[in-house]
Amino acid sequence: MSAIPSLRRSSRMVQRNLIVYKHTWRVIFTGFFEPLFYLLGIGFGLGGMVGDVGGIPYSAFVAPGLLATSCMNGAITDGFFNIWFKLHHQKTYDGILATPMRVPDIGFGEMLWAMGRGSIYAAAFISVVLLMGETAGPRMILSRWAILALPGAVFACAVFSAMGLCATTFVRKVHDFDIAMGLVVMPMFLFSGTFFPITQFPKPAQWLIQVLPLHHGVEMLRQLTTGAVDVGILVHIAYLALIGAVAFVVAMQRMERSLIK
Repeated sequence: MSAIPSLRRSSRMVQRNLIVYKHTWRVIFTGFFEPLFYLLGIGFGLGGMVGDVGGIPYSAFVAPGLLATSCMNGAITDGFFNIWFKLHHQKTYDGILATPMRVPDIGFGEMLWAMGRGSIYAAAFISVVLLMGETAGPRMILSRWAILALPGAVFACAVFSAMGLCATTFVRKVHDFDIAMGLVVMPMFLFSGTFFPITQFPKPAQWLIQVLPLHHGVEMLRQLTTGAVDVGILVHIAYLALIGAVAFVVAMQRMERSLIK
């Protein structure tokens, strides 16, 4: 990476996106509903037949997994799809680079915007989970540690945003999105421990799952919302931080090769 991004210049990318979404702001909230519907259909519907998992209500087990999914949804929408179209079709960044903005400023600014979108999803999801637990039951926030769930979710959003930005630089055709969604995102969603403990799988499968970033996001947030916090949470945080940092560096290097001719 040729330069460290400037927070001041990167914030201009966030400002630009705010202006673009000024009249279509409702689109931003669409990604929030998918995990909410899963929570209602699976957490409460199926949860009524499943019972407790590990001594906690099934809805309380599923909720932090779907919270992590909300973080990932925001990153995929803005850190993956939208950036790819700006990069390859709209040629948005070609004009921006004619200003004092540099590639790292653009990349970090887009990452901040994607992180912000995912954070909105996370905050809204936590509010709904808290409200539903207090009014409809059973409670899904079981510990005072949950006060750190929102900062943890914002951290997860930053990591997934960096990963989405990195993945964008490897996509060459629109059809590649089907491969990424079908072979990467969907398996992560289904097998990262969101809906059931990964101990249900054979040991080799468990080792593979533990490589998935979403699994570490799910486990980090589940520990915070259920109160089962132990030293393992530091492992989850460190792994996510490493993945996010590596993804961002790789993304910047590849974006520079693509944009600087």
